[in-house]
Amino acid sequence: MACVTSFLILAKHFAPVKRALGIKETMGENVKVGDWVRSYGSGIWRVYRILELNDFDIPSQSYKPKTIVFSSRFVNDSYKRSFSTESCDSSFVYRLEPNEQNNLNSFIVNNSELVAKFDAYKPKSVDSIYNANVNIPASKSQAELEEILSTFQKLNLEELYRLLLESKIGSSGEKGWTAQFTSKNHECSEGKLVYSFAKILAF
Repeated sequence: MACVTSFLILAKHFAPVKRALGIKETMGENVKVGDWVRSYGSGIWRVYRILELNDFDIPSQSYKPKTIVFSSRFVNDSYKRSFSTESCDSSFVYRLEPNEQNNLNSFIVNNSELVAKFDAYKPKSVDSIYNANVNIPASKSQAELEEILSTFQKLNLEELYRLLLESKIGSSGEKGWTAQFTSKNHECSEGKLVYSFAKILAF
């Protein structure tokens, strides 16, 4: 297993260098559900969901395509059990190098019990969160603002952004509170994430 560990250490450190230099190891058309990959977090992951979006980008005020990859981690870089769930942009996801895939295949053959436990592992829900700057109401009542925002349900990002501005609730300044909206498990409609009000962060 020493050679496996050494190879993984090199792969772990070389991948961030490639990204920092702008050398993209893009997901492309090769990665699909069920593939073993390297993802944003360390370790070896298996893809269980791929979400193609054409979502609203607030800074540019335009729609941009984006692919989000959802993966479950099987083992860490030392080939120890490390089950967990994450999602990230597809630019951080790439298939294992051939040698690494061969090492993993051998490990799987010799660790059938661990593989069975991983196959039974249910990925956790991964939410998308949008934090919006909001004005503090004249009454300074958090409950009052929460009651108003509780009607903000199942809105895509552009709808949510426009509604916050039109209602004079949204703030372009740094002073104020933060309204947190969530898209449960990256709920999507027509290629756009949909968000609902979750809570006020009054600080």
